[in-house]
Amino acid sequence: MGPLISRRSLLLGAVAAVGAAACGAGSGTNTAGVIKVPATNAKDQLNLLETSGQYFSGLDQRLAFVLRGQQDFFTPDSSTTLRLGLDTSHLGSPVPIDIHTDAGTAPAYLTASYRFPRPGTYWARVNYQGKSADAPLQVVDPSTSQIPIAGQPLISTPTPTPADHRGVNPICTRNPPCPWHDISLDVALTQHRPTALLFATPALCQTATCGPALDTLLAFKAHYESQIRFLHSEIYTDMSAKTNTPAVLAYHLQSEPMLFVADASGVVKTRIDGLYGHGEAAQALANVVSS
Repeated sequence: MGPLISRRSLLLGAVAAVGAAACGAGSGTNTAGVIKVPATNAKDQLNLLETSGQYFSGLDQRLAFVLRGQQDFFTPDSSTTLRLGLDTSHLGSPVPIDIHTDAGTAPAYLTASYRFPRPGTYWARVNYQGKSADAPLQVVDPSTSQIPIAGQPLISTPTPTPADHRGVNPICTRNPPCPWHDISLDVALTQHRPTALLFATPALCQTATCGPALDTLLAFKAHYESQIRFLHSEIYTDMSAKTNTPAVLAYHLQSEPMLFVADASGVVKTRIDGLYGHGEAAQALANVVSS
C-alpha cells in the first residue's frame, strides 16, 4: 500500500499540473487525473487549479484557486470573476473574491467564501481577461471527513523532536531547518496554549508551495511565539518520499501543505488547505489570540 500522499499526487488539485484543471468545453482526462482541454491557441490557454484538498456542504468555506497558462501562472486582476454551480450550464452570479499576491515565491491566487447547499459535484468557472476555465469540485458531507475541520479538536499524536525522531529523518527538510520541532504535538496540547500546526515538506513538495507556506509562517515567529505554540510536521519519513509519517497517517491527510490554527483548548479555529499568503496567515493567528 502506497503513502496517503505520494510524490505524484502531492497536493491533489493544487498549484501544479496534477490538480483539477480545465479550459473550455469537451474535456478529456489523462493518466495523471488532470482534466485539461487543449487550447486552440497555446497563448490563450487558461487552467483553473484548485488549492483545497476537501470541500464540504453546509459550511461557509474558503475556496482558493490559481490561474495558469501553458507555461506560467497568471496574477488575477480586476477582470477576474468566479462563478459556481451544479453544472456549467447553471452557474450562479459572480461571487466576491479576494486576490492575494503575498505568498512569497508561490503564485498569486484568489479566494472566495462559499456555502455548498448539499454534497455532490459542483463546477467553478473563472473568467480572466476574456478567457475562461472550469474545474469540478467534489463536495462531501463534513461528517465524512477524518481530517479535523473548524470546531473540532486537533488530533493528539506524537511528532518527531531532536531527542526522538520517531523514525523520521530528517525531521525538517527546510534549509536551514525551522525551529518548530522542539516539542511533540501530543505534549504541546497538554500545555493549553493556542497552536499553529503546519504539515508541509519544503524539500519534497512538487508544487513549490510547501517551502513558501513554511516561510510565510516563520515571518510571524517574533510577534506571536510568546502567545502561540508553532509546530511543523514533515510529510515523509525520509528523503525517498515513499512513506508518510505517523502524524500524516494520524491526520488522514490526502494533500499538503495544510495549516491548522487551534485555540488554547485545542479546538481548530481555522484550517487552510494548500497555498496561503501573509494576509491569511495573519488573520488566522490574530483571531486565535483574540478568541
